[in-house]
Amino acid sequence: MRSEDRVDLFSEPIDVVEPAPRLEDGRPPRGLTAQGWVRTTGWLQIGDRPVSSAYVAAAVGFLWAPIVAVTLMAAFPVAAGILVITAPAVSGSAWWFFTTCVRPASSARNIGLKLASDLFAGDVVRLYGSIGPVGRVTAVVRDDDVRVDFHGGGRQSWAPSRVVHVAELLS
Repeated sequence: MRSEDRVDLFSEPIDVVEPAPRLEDGRPPRGLTAQGWVRTTGWLQIGDRPVSSAYVAAAVGFLWAPIVAVTLMAAFPVAAGILVITAPAVSGSAWWFFTTCVRPASSARNIGLKLASDLFAGDVVRLYGSIGPVGRVTAVVRDDDVRVDFHGGGRQSWAPSRVVHVAELLS
């Protein structure tokens, strides 16, 4: 049966597989999940340059090491000194290993803002604000709200005036 728009309403649906998000060189991003969204790391950004979260982890190690060293100083003075020197490097390296091997995550940077009503298929956007995972838009339906479908089957419904962060995947 064909409708007025010459669409067969009883035909078998055609599975359209939208391509997954890719890096500029064509490789899949490191944090690509089975659901189609990309796990990201590196939420700190200065200007248009993302700061590696391994540096943030090293800074945290630099902050907690002296506190622990003070408690160790009386009993283990050499261990306390080694801890202060090695904690930042160990913290940063452990976080880097975790985000590349254990739970892979891609680094990404925000490159602009768009209203939800201005999104188009192919845009790569942050799913939950200015940080966190990204998804590749596959379809946009504009009604009272804007329904955005993502690669992998995810769907969000946003107000047309919602500001969405457009992102660029770097690894």
